[in-house]
Amino acid sequence: MKRLIASLACGLALTAGLATSAFAEYPERPIRVIVPTDAGGSVDAIARVIQRHVEANNPLGQNLAVVNMPGAGGTIATRNVKDADPDGYTIGLWHEGLVTSKVMGVVDFDHTDFQILGGTGYTEIGLATGKSNDIKTYADMAAKATANPDTVLVATNVGLAVHFVPLMLEDMAGYQLRYVQTGGGAKRFPSVVAGHTDVAIFGVSEMIKWAEADLNPLVIFSKERVPELPDVPTARELGLDIVADGHRFWLAPKDTPADIVAQLTDMLRNAVNDPTSKGELEAAGFRAVFIEPGEAIEVLNNWRDRAVPLMDKVNQLQTN
Repeated sequence: MKRLIASLACGLALTAGLATSAFAEYPERPIRVIVPTDAGGSVDAIARVIQRHVEANNPLGQNLAVVNMPGAGGTIATRNVKDADPDGYTIGLWHEGLVTSKVMGVVDFDHTDFQILGGTGYTEIGLATGKSNDIKTYADMAAKATANPDTVLVATNVGLAVHFVPLMLEDMAGYQLRYVQTGGGAKRFPSVVAGHTDVAIFGVSEMIKWAEADLNPLVIFSKERVPELPDVPTARELGLDIVADGHRFWLAPKDTPADIVAQLTDMLRNAVNDPTSKGELEAAGFRAVFIEPGEAIEVLNNWRDRAVPLMDKVNQLQTN
């Protein structure tokens, strides 16, 4: 009898040990952060700030491993996040392209196919040209595009926000622009400054950084003028009701457990509110505010609601 009791006790202890191992507290290993751009870009910079905060403060007991996965306008990376196991060990970040890529028909998924963890800041964006270009102001561009449709060349990355904002301008102002696929900001900049194209969308930090390299801001798509560029008007001041900022949203696979989502959201919120991380985000050209998941979803919904009818109109014009 004693031998039977001892055997049962041993079995229970072994079972308990296996259960503890199988249901160990999250996370047990580093968390992958998939970044849709090369190292050194503005999206990658945000990931590195959060990575350094986690390493310094150890909020989860594990570090973040940043994996750069550029290509196809961010859709390779975002698809990898979407298709990953929903176990909290693969997350990623991107911007409004999460919505516009689907609207363009580039992919068959958007923000509704992810668990949105929140946003780690935003940057104002605007339209700029090269200082040697005949276009010196937004009024110059509008006049040229109106008098000579399809001649103002816009350097862009088709399917992303830098494509849709000029489309909004066209739709609201009634002129016609011509789009040239160039890629990210680092490629749009030399295209515009060298005169291969006329204008392109840039973040405010890029406009400031490249001002001495002959980048000339024309208009900002923010609610108010930005302090760093006080002489550049907003679109609203010019009679164009367009407000569009460049956000950085964090994503997890759709069915990630709620308790894991809460831990990841807390990690991001604490990182943005940390004085050191906040300073680094601002130095990278971002407004360092944490955007709660619900608010982030509203921002993305708004982009979808604006982009869908705009794309329908573009397709209708092309058909006619």
